[in-house]
Amino acid sequence: MDFTAIDFETATSAFTSACSLGLCVVENGIIEERKEILIKPYPFEFNKYNIKIHGITPQAVQNSPTFDEYWQELIPYIKNRMVIAHNASFDIRVLCETLGHYGITPPDFDYLCTVKLSQKAYPELESHRLNRLCDALGITFSHHHANDDAFACASAFLRIAYDYSLISFEEIEECFEVQRGRIRAGAPIKKRKHRRRAAAAI
Repeated sequence: MDFTAIDFETATSAFTSACSLGLCVVENGIIEERKEILIKPYPFEFNKYNIKIHGITPQAVQNSPTFDEYWQELIPYIKNRMVIAHNASFDIRVLCETLGHYGITPPDFDYLCTVKLSQKAYPELESHRLNRLCDALGITFSHHHANDDAFACASAFLRIAYDYSLISFEEIEECFEVQRGRIRAGAPIKKRKHRRRAAAAI
């Protein structure tokens, strides 16, 4: 299976305030590339709560490009691919609303959520937060660092597929009775209220 796992960190509770993006590219079931970019959010505002979670300060990104400046570089990682995220409703919203903030139409892509998949695959776990899930699966990473979180998400997805002997996204959807999300260029996106992403949820 080919996919891109993503993880955003944000500067505030606003979905448009991406300050870091981690990418982990999987080709034929093998992790081939890991990448992280630091992003200067606009407006240039940070919440102390968010800084406490991910450790990214205004000083760390003040000279970084804004998200629109990265976009042409990032398109191949997203367009017409399966995108995997842990708590995908958050990360996909950040992607789409940040693009919208800059007047950029999101490309076509599908997505799946490893929170929902892990809840179905390992119902015996007390928590399906990314760090707790990876502890249970023996995956080592540094939580709330976008590069590591994207890697952990990709690794967890591959482990779920391996444990259940699933070799396609269609088999995964059928086995766990989940349906992939779909983003289509120009299609309206259901709005959610901006809210702080609680550490306990991820």
